[in-house]
Amino acid sequence: MGLKNNNPHTEKNLAVSKNLSNAPIKEALIDIQFQPAATLEALDQFAQKISDEYVKKSDLWEAVIGFKAEGGATESHSHQNVIGRRLESKDGLFVLQCRTLGFTLSRLNPYTNWDDVQSKLTKLWSMFCEGLGSHQISRIAVRYINELRLPLPITDFDEYLTCSPQVPPNLPQGISGFLSQMTIPDGDKECTSVITQALEPPTQETYNNGSITIILDIDVYRMVSINITNIDDVHSCLETLRNQKNLMFFSHITEKCVELYK
Repeated sequence: MGLKNNNPHTEKNLAVSKNLSNAPIKEALIDIQFQPAATLEALDQFAQKISDEYVKKSDLWEAVIGFKAEGGATESHSHQNVIGRRLESKDGLFVLQCRTLGFTLSRLNPYTNWDDVQSKLTKLWSMFCEGLGSHQISRIAVRYINELRLPLPITDFDEYLTCSPQVPPNLPQGISGFLSQMTIPDGDKECTSVITQALEPPTQETYNNGSITIILDIDVYRMVSINITNIDDVHSCLETLRNQKNLMFFSHITEKCVELYK
């Protein structure tokens, strides 16, 4: 159950959803988590299958820190475990993280379109599943990290953002940085959106370019129970998450912001 927003923004401030020819997407990710854990051997066999295209390979590590109390004294210990492989395509545009409990495909800038990313995922996921046994998908997520480059001078963030930071009126109104995060559950669509907004610290380069950068990070996920081979259910879930991601994006920016990326 979520708390109600007692001061909702009026719909007239929201942008109209549309295709953007110059979308401000820095990175687009599709993440699939599954149970039980795969073996590192299975991950390496998959990596070998796609080694002609994904030519760079490195380990993914997990740090484990523990504490033990004995005789009034507390001892700490730590170690690292390899939990997967990071694979990078030879053109540098796709990064694949194959973990013992997860599978994440990233498309880096320049972004193309959803069909391109989803078709790439479908091909890789189908090949990945060939080396697994009876596994169930437990969580599917779509995450888009956007860089909004806004022209200076800016007198009011409300010109571009519908949920801009607010400074109490009795304080100086200048802002040199901010970070906000909201978690928005949607029971009807059976998904949850995590929206993070942040102002990157201004640099000499951004000032020289006459702009500042706002990060708009949209992570939409659904908890599921889907057999790993049921690609139709995976596609259906991804389409819902993608539509929700678009709703969140255009709901957080104004038409003036959209004009920068047409």
